[in-house]
Parts: sequence; structure tokens; C-alpha cells
Amino acid sequence: MPIFGYQVCLFRRGKGARPLFTVRAWMIALPVAVLVALVVVNAFLWRYYAGYDRLSRLAEDGRGALADQKSTSLRLKERMERVESEVTRIAAFNEKLGVMVDFDPAREASPLGVGAPGPDLAAASGLYFLRQGVLTRKMNEFLEYLGQEIALQEVLQQQLRHSLREKKLEFEARPSLWPMAGYITSTFGPRRSPFGRRADFHNGVDIKAPYGTPIHAPGAGRVTDVDYQSGYGLRVVIVHDYGISTLYGHLKSATVTPGQEVKRGQLIAYSGNSGRTTGTHLHYEVQVNGTPVNPMRFMLN
Repeated sequence: MPIFGYQVCLFRRGKGARPLFTVRAWMIALPVAVLVALVVVNAFLWRYYAGYDRLSRLAEDGRGALADQKSTSLRLKERMERVESEVTRIAAFNEKLGVMVDFDPAREASPLGVGAPGPDLAAASGLYFLRQGVLTRKMNEFLEYLGQEIALQEVLQQQLRHSLREKKLEFEARPSLWPMAGYITSTFGPRRSPFGRRADFHNGVDIKAPYGTPIHAPGAGRVTDVDYQSGYGLRVVIVHDYGISTLYGHLKSATVTPGQEVKRGQLIAYSGNSGRTTGTHLHYEVQVNGTPVNPMRFMLN
């Protein structure tokens, strides 16, 4: 079988042609086949690397989105915990205020029910392990609930503060202090008259103390009278809020004037024995809506 090929010769002047080597057909076909194979392989590899880069970018984008979702979820979780802590703090403070002013939050709360049970934080936190979209929705619902709870608690706190302010004003106005240091020699009610054997009704209490002992207002109010009156001698009358007034009789002197506003514990007079009296003492009366009542009901200390 003949073998086709090409012969490469070297020609020299005067010596003729000298064969060097023969180029066979396969020697040409083999490189061409290798080149074609390389082109085909590179084409397949190019498609693979191009797809790999796209998948890598998609994977990187997915990891970034997942990291953003996780970061958002963590921020929502932290915010939820802070808001729930604030709700707990406000509710605890409201409860303390309620105890101070005898205020029932359940009675005063809105129909929505301040303090009603809401979503469980632990359950909401557990949703972190579910799909990120569901977690975000649940957390937003919980935050909305907590926002409503805070608003209701703030309304309740305003009501408590108003009630506490009213209680404070009432406490300051109520004549709950002893007007003078001493001891009681005559109580409220029926008694034998110190000026004879007949019976009479004592409208107040008599407090015994040395002449010139300071007398202080047992509650805040406004002075209406500083004058001499038969039987009482020099007297001072103070009108308090809530229909309560107090009278101080048999005084040596007064340190207040009609129309003057006085505070609880403020000096108003000095004890004496003016008027109809058997000795130095303070006659102290408390009236509610114009009717004398037992001062011992108010004298707490």
C-alpha cells in the first residue's frame, strides 16, 4: 500500500539534492485533529466557567440577602424586647401608683383591656427559625401590639397621676396633724360644764400645753377669721377643701390674717387663755359642711 507524503530535501550548489526527511500525511492530520479537539474542549469549558460565574454571583447575592434578612430580624427582635421591657416598666409603675391612690387599673382601663395578654415573646422569638418573611411579619404584629399597649399604659398612667395629684391635694388639705403638742383634757361630745354642774355639748377637744405654745395648721387652707368671739376669746378659723373647716380658740396671739393661704404645718398662732376658760389650753374644732365632728377622726399623729 503506498504511503503518501512529502519529502523535504536540501539542495547544495554543485552537489545536487540531499533528502532530509519525509512529511507523512498523518503528521499533518494529527496536529489538526489535536487543535480541533482543543477548540471543542475549550468551547465546553467556556460554557461551564460562564455558568459557574453566574451561579457564584447568584449564590453571593443570596448570601447577602440572607444576611440582610437575619440582620433585620435581629434588629426587630431587639426592638421588640426593648418595647416589651418598656411596657413592663410602665405597667409596674402604674401598679405602684394604683396602690398609692387606691386606683383600680382594670376598672379605669379602656375597653381594649390594658394589660390584656398579648403574643408571647418567647413564641415570637422562636419563629426566628422559620422562614424569614413569616418571622418579620410576626415580629411586626407583635411590635404593633406593644405599641398599642404602650399607648394604653400611658393613658392609664395619666389617669393615675391625676388621681394621685387629687389625693395629694386632699391629703394636704385634710387636717390630719395635731395642731399643738400637748395632751387632751376634754374630749368631743356631751360633758359636765367646767363652769357649773349642768351638762353641755363640747364641739371640739381641749389640748393642754404651756402658755405661748406654737400652734400649726393641721392642713392646707385659707384663713377666714381672726377675731375675738364670746366664749372663744381670740380665735382663728381656717377653711380647707372638701367642706372641712377648723377653729382654734382661747389664743394668746395669731400670726396669720384673714384671706391668707396657709400650708400644712405652718405656724398660725400661740396658745393662751383668752375668752371663757379655766386655764391655758387650745380649744380645737373640726366642722364638715358646717357640722361639728370629732377632731380625733382626723388627728392621725
